[in-house]
Amino acid sequence: MVKEKEIEKPKTLTELIDLAQEKLKEKGIDRPAQVGSNYQSAATLQRKLLDSIFLETRYFDPVETDTSLTLFGVKMKTPTFCSALSKPGNTLSDEGMVDIARGMGKAGAMMMLGMCGTDMLQSCIDTGTPVVKIVKPYRNTDLMFERAKDAAERGCVAVGMDIDYSYGPYRDGLARTPETYAPRKTSEIKEALSAAKLPFIIKGVLSVQDAVKAVEMGASAIIVSTHIWSSFDFGVPSIIALPKIVKAVGDKVTVLVDSGFRTGNDVFKARALGAKGVGFTTSLISASAAAGADGVEQLINFVNGELSRTMASCGYPTLSSIDKESLVLSPEFHQWW
Repeated sequence: MVKEKEIEKPKTLTELIDLAQEKLKEKGIDRPAQVGSNYQSAATLQRKLLDSIFLETRYFDPVETDTSLTLFGVKMKTPTFCSALSKPGNTLSDEGMVDIARGMGKAGAMMMLGMCGTDMLQSCIDTGTPVVKIVKPYRNTDLMFERAKDAAERGCVAVGMDIDYSYGPYRDGLARTPETYAPRKTSEIKEALSAAKLPFIIKGVLSVQDAVKAVEMGASAIIVSTHIWSSFDFGVPSIIALPKIVKAVGDKVTVLVDSGFRTGNDVFKARALGAKGVGFTTSLISASAAAGADGVEQLINFVNGELSRTMASCGYPTLSSIDKESLVLSPEFHQWW
């Protein structure tokens, strides 16, 4: 009997993503996440800006690095987390969603879940991974309360709301599911999230005004986010909004960021501009498609390994020691921080 050839695991981040693309194509899927934007302008500029920030290296007097971070009372090995993942069409099976949660836990990271059923939420919690539930701004107020309380009862470490989904996605001149979501007053959001008696997060903050209101509401954290594929066209790229928001409220609330981050160097740059943690989603879906929970663990380890190496190269021993001093912006842009 001929022994089946063992498939070799990807050795690099590029190999992992290439394998994911192959497997997604086999399923007839062009991209790991659905596009809900007409122009993708914020996403395009976000990538260009991240790639235009360079780093001064400091090789004398080497340092030992520590990438650990405590968030919502949970110590993690990395500042990278899975940001508010909702099941994206036919890309992921239920098993794939749980694989992402399991892989994040194996890598010592945190999982945030967006739209999903209670059974899915419980399955992810049962992996032992720290889970945060992000509730939508439902037009049905009772549903907001119900989802927030349910998250607490099931064992989530925090609960939040992505306020940038208030009007639902809008594409090709048509609003999607406008009857489901609605903009909510700060008092309504605070009441719904406070009922869970957990640390609460406001996601989708792109202005100092919203950041200040989140602090006044008693939020434990905010996520600077453009909801990359399915929110507001021409919303300020999160990497531009981040330093201004950190300057305004960074000493009062934990500031996190997501939308378009891919690498350990991206994470370093976000930390240098004031973010405590950095959310990934699309690349995690790809990693899961490539190799399930092991692929997700690999991806986070690849990202965190690059982050650690960059910290060492630039002379920063801990996440808290990272600052803007090593950042150098390409002359083609005006410095925004």
